[in-house]
Amino acid sequence: MKKILLLALAGLVLLSSVFFFPVAVSAHDVSECYRDHQVCRERAFNLDAPWTKVALVLTVCDIALGKCILAVKV
Repeated sequence: MKKILLLALAGLVLLSSVFFFPVAVSAHDVSECYRDHQVCRERAFNLDAPWTKVALVLTVCDIALGKCILAVKV
């Protein structure tokens, strides 16, 4: 019984992620994603901040690049 309930919940999560996640309104060109990523990295390296904050901003830049590319591919 627990396995059936677990499979049902997993199925609901997968179906809801397919149907309810918003689709990108306008897809960007992949080269535009990389240009934005380069600008983000340049701004991060030009920050007058401790290395921890710079590392955090660089991580955010990488996550934004991944989201942009995935939006283009979908």
